[in-house]
Amino acid sequence: MIDDGPAGSVVGDLMTEAAAGAPALATSDVLRVAMDRHRLVNLTGPLGSGKSWLVSRLSPASVLDLSRGDAPDAVRAALAESTTRPLVLDGADGPEALAALEHARLPREAPAVPLLVVSRRSLLAQPGWTLSGAAVIETAPWSDDRIARLAAGAQLAAPAARDLVVRMAGGNPLIACAACRALHAGASPEVPGAVADQVVQEITERLSRERLTPGWQRALDKLATVWGGDRELLEESRELFETLGGLSLVTRTELGLTVQEPFRAVFEQAHRWRQPAAHHGLRSRAHTHRRRQLAAEASVARRGRLAEGTMALIDDTVVRETLFPASAGDGAIQTATPGDADDIGGLMHQWARQGGMDTRRTERLVERWLHDDPAGFRMARDRDGRAVGVMGLVSVADRTVGSMEPLLQQHTDRLMGGQRTRSLVLGAAYCPERGLHARLLRDLLHHVMANSLLLTVSTPSPRYQQLLTNLRFHQHGTTTDDVYRCGRKPEIYSQDFGQDAITEWVERLALVPGPGGPSATGRDVGQALAHLSDLAWLAHSPLLRSPGTQTAEDLRKALRDGVATLADSDALEDAEAGQILLHYYLGRRQTHQQLARRLHMSRATYFRRLRYGLDLLGQRLADSTASRGPTGK
Repeated sequence: MIDDGPAGSVVGDLMTEAAAGAPALATSDVLRVAMDRHRLVNLTGPLGSGKSWLVSRLSPASVLDLSRGDAPDAVRAALAESTTRPLVLDGADGPEALAALEHARLPREAPAVPLLVVSRRSLLAQPGWTLSGAAVIETAPWSDDRIARLAAGAQLAAPAARDLVVRMAGGNPLIACAACRALHAGASPEVPGAVADQVVQEITERLSRERLTPGWQRALDKLATVWGGDRELLEESRELFETLGGLSLVTRTELGLTVQEPFRAVFEQAHRWRQPAAHHGLRSRAHTHRRRQLAAEASVARRGRLAEGTMALIDDTVVRETLFPASAGDGAIQTATPGDADDIGGLMHQWARQGGMDTRRTERLVERWLHDDPAGFRMARDRDGRAVGVMGLVSVADRTVGSMEPLLQQHTDRLMGGQRTRSLVLGAAYCPERGLHARLLRDLLHHVMANSLLLTVSTPSPRYQQLLTNLRFHQHGTTTDDVYRCGRKPEIYSQDFGQDAITEWVERLALVPGPGGPSATGRDVGQALAHLSDLAWLAHSPLLRSPGTQTAEDLRKALRDGVATLADSDALEDAEAGQILLHYYLGRRQTHQQLARRLHMSRATYFRRLRYGLDLLGQRLADSTASRGPTGK
C-alpha cells in the first residue's frame, strides 16, 4: 500500500540520516538498499500505514509475525537458521513482542543475513535499542488524491462518501479502508460519527497487541476529546495515564498527552456520536481547566500553548477543519530566505489563481512585500524539503508602510497608531496540504502570542473571514478598494495577543455560539432585559448573585449600561450585537424578523449576534460585579 520509488530516492547515507534524526521514507527499493548496507533496519510508521504490505514486496525474505504465541522460540530458530534470505520480524509492538526480540538485539545472536524489524514506534525509542545502530525508515502518509483513488477502488460511487473517506483518513490507508467498509455496511456519509465509530472498533482491535490496562479505551476516548490532556484534566490513575502514554498512537506534548492525527479526530468523532452528553461535558470541563491554567501561567510562551489548546476545544466546523484537521501535516515551517523568492512567487501565483484574483496585481504586491520585509514570509516544506505553502507577513515599521497601505487602506492609521513596534499584518496564507496549512496558521498564532504582538489580518477569502469571526477577532470592516481585483474587498480583523489580552480573548472564545440558544447565563440576561421595567421581577433574577448587583435597581442600571457600552464598541461584531439588544429590548416593540430586516442582517447572522450579545453581556456583568469585591467598590 506504499508507492514504490527508484533506488536513487535514498538521499545520502541512511545511517547518517538516522543519526541526524531524519529517517528515510519507505519504498521497496529504499528498504532493499538499506538492508544491503546495514545489519539492522527498522521499518516504522503509525498503525495501518502499510508497513506489512510493504514487507510483502520483499520476497524472498523470511517473515515472522511477532504476535504469534511461540514468538520467542520462533525467533531463536529463525536466527539459527542457515540461509541467505533476509529475515523480517513483523509486529514489534508491545512488551511480549519486544521481549521476543531480545535475542536479535544481542551481538552473539545476530544473524549473518540482514534483519528488518517492523514496528509502530522507532526501535530507538525502546529501552536497550537506543544505541543499536538501527537504520530507521518511516512510512509516509498518503496524499488526499491517493486516498480518493482508494475510495473509488472500493466502489464508493457517491461523491459525499468519497469526500468523507478522504477527510477522515488523513493519509492513513487503514482508516480509509475501515471507513469504506462502514459506508458499505450502511452508515451514512451524512453521519460521520457513525462511520468513525466502526473505524474506531477496527483501530482498537489492532491496538490489542500493545500493553493494555483495564479502562484504556474509555481513557483514550477522553484524551482524544480534549485534544491534549494531563492527569488532572483526564482524572485517571497514574497507571492508566502511563498506559495511554505508552500507546503507539499517543505522544507527549507541552499540554500533556495527545493522540496523533488522524487517529485523534476519528476517536473524537466517534465519542461525540456515541456519548454526546458526556462528550459535551468533558469538553466544557477541559475549557474551564485550560482557562484556569492560563490565568495562573506566567510564561508567555506556555500561555500561547494553553490558548492553542483552548482553540482546539471550540465546537465549530470551520475552526476544526482549518486549524485542527485530521491530518498529521508532515513537514516543517521555516522563515523564508532570499533563495526562496522564486518559490514564493510561484506559490503566491497559485494562491491568486485559486482565489480568482488578478495575478499581475498580486505579483506587484508580493514584490513590494519582498522588498520592504524580505524575512516576512514563512514557508511550509514537505518531508522532501519542497516548498508547498507560504504565508505573507509584514512587520509594521516606517519602511513597510507602503506594503501595509494597500492591505489596510483607510484603517491603517487607526490600527497601527502607537503600536508599530509590536504589530504584524497577515496578507496571505496558502498551502494545499491540509495538515501543513493548519500548522502554518498555528505557527503564526504561536509567534504572535509568544511575542505579545498585535496581529492584523486583511483577507478577501470568505472562508478566512468566517474563521476569524468564529475565533472572535475584532472586525473592522472592508477596505475602500477591491485590492486584488477579485470582486471582493478584503475585510480587516485584528487581535491583540499581549499577556492580558490573551486571557480576555480566551474568555471570548468560550462564547462561540453553538447551534442552539445562548448559555444559561445568557438566557438569564435575556429574561432580565425583557422585564427591565419590572423591579419586582428583577428582584428574583438569578443575576442577583454578587455584591455589585445587590438590588434590582443595581441590576437594571448594570444591564442598561452594559447594552450601551456594547452598542458603542469599536469591534463590529460587538457593536452589532449591542444594537440588536438596544433596539429589541430597550426600543420600540418589534419582532426579531422586523429588526433583522431593519438592521440589514440575514436571519442566521441576526440570531448569532443575539446569542453572542446575551452571553457576552452576562460574562461582562459577572466580571464587573466580581471585581468590585465585597464592598461593592
